[in-house]
Formats: sequence, structure tokens, C-alpha cells
Amino acid sequence: MKNLELEIRNFCYELSKPLLSVSENGIKNIKEFDINCCDLEDYNLTDIRKEKKFQDLFSELGKLKGPCLYIFEIKSNHSKEDIIQKIIEYSLTEDSKKIPAIKSKVEDSTILYVGKVKRAIFGRLIQHLGYFKTKGTQGLQLFYWAKNVNLDLKFTVVEFENDMENLMNVLENEIAKKIKPILGKHK
Repeated sequence: MKNLELEIRNFCYELSKPLLSVSENGIKNIKEFDINCCDLEDYNLTDIRKEKKFQDLFSELGKLKGPCLYIFEIKSNHSKEDIIQKIIEYSLTEDSKKIPAIKSKVEDSTILYVGKVKRAIFGRLIQHLGYFKTKGTQGLQLFYWAKNVNLDLKFTVVEFENDMENLMNVLENEIAKKIKPILGKHK
């Protein structure tokens, strides 16, 4: 069993290096984008990345290669109750796609969702906007319920060095505990 203990100690030491690097040197990159859900059209049959309204956004996201933490923050004057009601109404429709869980105890928050991705942040945004073809892939599905309520969001993306990839779950959960998003399972 001494070998097991040594292996665990070595593993923990190696795992701590990326965290120490971030605490000493900071993050790799941070970007903020405004998303007005009124601008969302039915891009299910076209590539939203090539649409004029969204070209700059996806061009910038395409430059981010490392693992990312991202946050959707509500900027418009919508209460959490308004948001939850719209999501519930959408989820009860016949053609609804999977949406992150509504917190059982929703704090008074302007944070809609916190997530992470190991790579290709632009692809995850496409899923959250609602344009991913597979019905079972979870996302915010903003096109389907947020467009008609004029929801304005700030989409913040924090990029890390590649060595943080295996720590993104821990980081996402800890940040979510602090900023208390309306949606998502963060334990």
C-alpha cells in the first residue's frame, strides 16, 4: 500500500502545478460578448458562424484553443421568475430539446448558467443557442424560448492553458457555488 500512497501524493502534486500557475500568472485570456436573443433567427439549416450578425463573435471564439469556463449573465430587465417560467413553458412543448436543470433553490441571481468546455468553445455556444442537430444534447436552447422575450445576455469566456483541462470540472463547480446560476447541476 505504500506505493499507492506515493502514487496518490505524486498525482496530487502534478495536479497542483496548473492551479499554482494560474494563481501566480493568471488566466490565458478573457472575452466578453453581448448576445441579444432578438437577433437569433432559425439557423438550424445554415451555419450561424457565417451569418453577418455573428461572424465577429465566432471569429473571436475560434481563436480560443484552450479549455474554457463560460458564464451567461442576464443583462436585460428579466426576473429569475420570468426566466424560469419561459424555460418551463418551452420544456413542456412537444419538440423541446434538453435544457440544464433549474436549481431547486434558486437564489436571486442574474447569472443564468455557468459551464466549461475542454476545447471548441464556439461549438458549445452553438448548442446553447439551440442550433445543434441532436435533440438529446443539453444546452440553453436560447433560440426557442429567449428570442421572443428580448433577453439580453453577456457571455463571458475565460480561457486557460491546456494543462488545466482536467481541472475544469472542479473550477466550474467552485465558481458556480460562488455566483449561484439559475440553471445547472453544480455540486
